Formats: sequence, C-alpha cells, structure tokens
Amino acid sequence: MIVKKIGWLVLVLALVCLFLHTGSAAALGGAAAAVVIPLVFLSAHLYAAKRVTAEIRTAGSVRKGNTGKISVKLTNPTIFPLLSIRVGVLVENQLNRVTSRCALTGFVMPKSSKTMTLEAADDYCGRIRVSVFRLKLYDCFGLAGVGVKTDAVAHMTVLPDTFDQQINIIPNPHSASDSEIYAPDRPGSDLSETFQIREYVEGDSPRQIHWKLTSKFDRMIVRDPSMPIIRSVLVFWERTGDDGELSLTDAQAEVVVSVCKNLLEQSVQFTVGWNDTDRNLCILQEIHDMDELIGFIPRILRATGAKDGVSGAYLLNTILREIPAHIIYVAKTPQSEILEFSQSASITMLHCGDGEGIAFDAVNYEEQLAQIDI
Repeated sequence: MIVKKIGWLVLVLALVCLFLHTGSAAALGGAAAAVVIPLVFLSAHLYAAKRVTAEIRTAGSVRKGNTGKISVKLTNPTIFPLLSIRVGVLVENQLNRVTSRCALTGFVMPKSSKTMTLEAADDYCGRIRVSVFRLKLYDCFGLAGVGVKTDAVAHMTVLPDTFDQQINIIPNPHSASDSEIYAPDRPGSDLSETFQIREYVEGDSPRQIHWKLTSKFDRMIVRDPSMPIIRSVLVFWERTGDDGELSLTDAQAEVVVSVCKNLLEQSVQFTVGWNDTDRNLCILQEIHDMDELIGFIPRILRATGAKDGVSGAYLLNTILREIPAHIIYVAKTPQSEILEFSQSASITMLHCGDGEGIAFDAVNYEEQLAQIDI
C-alpha cells in the first residue's frame, strides 16, 4: 500500500513538472485526473461501505497439524466497482489464547460477490475463532481507506488426539449415589458384582481370583467384574493454575476428552465440567452417549485457563447440589479446595505437577494414564 502511495505522489509531481517545463495541457489534465480520481473513489466507497457485507466460512473440524480452509466472501450490491479491498483476518485458539493475523486483498465488481481463501493449521487442539478485524475499501492508488463495519465470525475445531485407557471404578462406600445397575452383556471393572466365573488365563489380575472355588476345583478360577451402566462420576478440568505452557494445556485437553470417551465405552454416564476463568463460574454438562460428547467437545476446547484467580474447585463447591461418588480432577496445578470433597467423594487427581495423585507430562501421558482406578 505504501508503494502505491509513493507511486501516486511521484506520478503527480512528474506530471506537474512536465506541465511547468513544457506547458503541456495533457500533463496538466493527467495531474488533475490523478487528484480527482481518488476523490471520486472516496465518494463511492463512503456509499458502498454501508452496504458491503462479509461472511466467513471454515472447515468444521481438522486434526492437529492439518490445514483447514477459511473463506471470506465479500458481497457488493452497489453499482460501483470495488477495485482494491484489504481484509484483516484474526485467527485465535480460544483454548490457549494464541492468535495470528493475516491480510487478504482483492476486488469485487458491481452487484457481485468475491470469495478469498486462506489456510490455517495448528499443532495444538482448541476451538479456533476466525473473525474479520479490519475491512477497508481503497482507491486504485491506495490513498484513502474507508472502513466497513462487520461482525463476521466463524469457528473451526482442531480436534484432540484421544487414547485408550482402562478406567476401573471402585465402589465408593461413603456415597449413596453410586448406581447398582450393571450391563448384562459385557464385563467391566466393578469387583463388588460378578459378571461371570471362568478359568484363569495369563494376564488376569490376582484381584479377580476366586479363592474358594479355586481350592474346591483345584485349579485357578477367576471372576470377571461387572460393568456399571450409570455411575455418579464427575470429570472436572481445573483451569485455574494454568501457566500458559502450550504443550501441557494440549495434553490436559486430550486427557479430559480421552477420559470422557473411555467412560462412555465402558457404559458409564457422567458429568463433565470446568471453570470459566474469565467469568468465574463453572460449566457442567451431563453426558449420556457418544453423540452428546462429540457435540460438546467444541465447548470443552475453549476452556481458557488463568494462572491466578478463584479456583474451579471452590466454585464447584458452591453449585453442586449433590456430591458425586467419584471425581476425576484434571489440573495443571491442583487447587487445595478440591480436598473439601474428600469426605463424600472418591477423588482421582490427574495433574502435571508434584503431590498427591497421578502425575503426567506432555510427552508420556498416554502411558502414564493407560490405567487408572477411580
């Protein structure tokens, strides 16, 4: 744009010098036209700016590291050609607050539309917000830009990579909210209820051995535990204490979604939630099947964290009507308020630091959390 402005100034000065040196009417007319043309465009743009519209479309979802297509459609319903349009696009990962900006340029003829495209990729999962933060109409010399007001916004989800894990649910004797409904067709992890009796095979847990039957039949007999269909389980993502380390935030998101997926695959329904650090409130949602989880993942992936502030565990204590039997608590830095639930709930802490619970890092979290007891 600066090059165009310098070019215009050089052109006008050259024509004026030519007129003064030769008295050429053509040179004078050219200099006058170079001044008048931007003014004509300015008038047209002031009119068009109130009528031009912008629309953003994105790929609904992409995998980490893959590119997603973003298109910006500009519609010009006026009779004036828009020969130089500059569009500023803001791309923000709402989970980790990382932003990038890019510029698109183009033109739109009268009573027509023009679509400009770009590609975006992110190595970290999250909900991507794409918006137009600047839209200006310029004359052919790029002298005066007329801004167009627009609230064009679209979203794209960079999906987390999930992993398989075995989640063993240990009945909580201190809670009356644990379910006694069991799946009739598949084993699970609840040793308090037997699914079937069979002979021992290599790899079976010693906890499954039925010692009375083993001594009676003089061979190893084991019992498969039953699978609870419904359990009082809360998966909570603590976003207070997040230090902005991108790889750890990414790992936590994948752990939360993986835990949710694996609970459903074990026929366990649950509630998932986190604390909104910007508004100091908790978001909770009951999940009954995989379709509900898939639809809710974009909301999970915009759970922005903060280093300091009111802990999610404290906020959770103010809104829960009934304490769940099991809490899976995922955090970068566990907040002490979560321990207030320990009298009634069985708390399993999955965190990225030191202290009580199961620690995981951004590299080996799949192995570190391949099996957990809650």
